[in-house]
Amino acid sequence: MKIAVVGCGGIGGVVCAVLASRKADVVCIEANEEASEKINRNGLKLKGKKGKYNEKITANAGFSPGLGKFDVIAIAVKSGALRSVFSQAKDYLSENGFILTLSNGLEIINIAKEFPSVKVAGGAVEYNSIMKEYGKYHVTANGGIVIGSLQGVGDKGLQEVKSLFGKKIKISITENIIGVLWSKLLIVCGVTGLGGISALRTGKLLRSRTARKLFYKIVAEGREVAERLKVQLEPFGRFHPDKFADAEGSNPLFIRWLKLMITGIKRGKIVSNIQIDLQRGRKTEVDWLNGAVVSIGAKVGVETPVNREIVRMVKEIEKHKREMSPDNLHEIWEKTGNE
Repeated sequence: MKIAVVGCGGIGGVVCAVLASRKADVVCIEANEEASEKINRNGLKLKGKKGKYNEKITANAGFSPGLGKFDVIAIAVKSGALRSVFSQAKDYLSENGFILTLSNGLEIINIAKEFPSVKVAGGAVEYNSIMKEYGKYHVTANGGIVIGSLQGVGDKGLQEVKSLFGKKIKISITENIIGVLWSKLLIVCGVTGLGGISALRTGKLLRSRTARKLFYKIVAEGREVAERLKVQLEPFGRFHPDKFADAEGSNPLFIRWLKLMITGIKRGKIVSNIQIDLQRGRKTEVDWLNGAVVSIGAKVGVETPVNREIVRMVKEIEKHKREMSPDNLHEIWEKTGNE
């Protein structure tokens, strides 16, 4: 099986390193020429929760005819770049090849519908990784990848992907990948969105009572939107939106508190992607995360005030009209706590 991994950041770099360690036929596609040159020269170095790797690999600055066709193209780019990368990648698939996306958010669901002839699988990544520099990664939280067919990918193809990783990255196969993608989205909207506006690492964020209360509301808003769309939410890791939302059937407040506290202890040093982008002066993914809940909610008639306020604040920080601060959490609660 010939594989291309597009985007060798914190997620894709780990996938590439693990596949290379398994002697898979894998190529790294990295649009940044400096990055691809550095990876070709120095290989991929991985340390942390998944062990230590130092693997040589071929990297290419974008797709080119000389690369041939691929049986699987795994795309691990941010949601804002996913559409343009997908439109290029589809032309480099083998006859029975398929695209596997490893991005946060729901954008791939819409993209797949626009290209009905392309076989597509979605993936929800559980681990966390920081790219220290091009080709060097530190895995800060363990976990596998949940994959499932969105369009035309049979069980054989999914099983082949699972076997590629062996025990190094646990691959779970689901028949309801849309439900998994939605559940992960709600986690990301909570932890990443709140972490971005507050500049708090996950551990300190989840020790904040205000942040936890906002988290429950974020999940409740997204859960109601998904319900209107008749999406059956699935567990993602130890998280199930039905148990965390302020809604009938959720866990008692103490259990929710305990689970978030445990998450904070295990993943306490993680810095949210939105926070990293804001610190580096880059445009964030908020439109495809909390913004997706807001826009879809508007279409199905669900109010999403907390997600809406996070989007507003992130955009103000992007434009240097607001600072990242824990005070932002209290401001949102004061504005939306009774809504």
